[in-house]
Amino acid sequence: MRVIPERSLTSQLADPACFTGRVWSTQYVEPASADALAGSRFLYDPGARSHWHVHEREQFIIAEFGVGIVAWDGLAAPHRLTPGDWWHVEPGVPHWHGATPEAPFAHLAVTAGGSTIWLHRVSDEDFGTPPHD
Repeated sequence: MRVIPERSLTSQLADPACFTGRVWSTQYVEPASADALAGSRFLYDPGARSHWHVHEREQFIIAEFGVGIVAWDGLAAPHRLTPGDWWHVEPGVPHWHGATPEAPFAHLAVTAGGSTIWLHRVSDEDFGTPPHD
């Protein structure tokens, strides 16, 4: 068991090959192996977002502050996320998430191991589709 103090962590810019815009990543729980639990925080500048991607295992995303959006394959319009919202990411479902154009957004991500398979950028058309609640 261990406590991970916020003051002991550093943030870094997320890989621009996987994100559009400026996104900061903080790794809280570094996985001991490919099958181990991972925990991170992502902070998105307004308009920043991930590229489309797929997780091999389950993931939970918890909105911390700001206004975010999430979309997945087959969804007609992105879904708005606000602080306290949880989103269950099912394995193998292509999706993306990020901040609205007007506000920053931060979320915690807890992943049950496995890898992330990065796909293509989110088109401006997909990003510009108004989200629903």
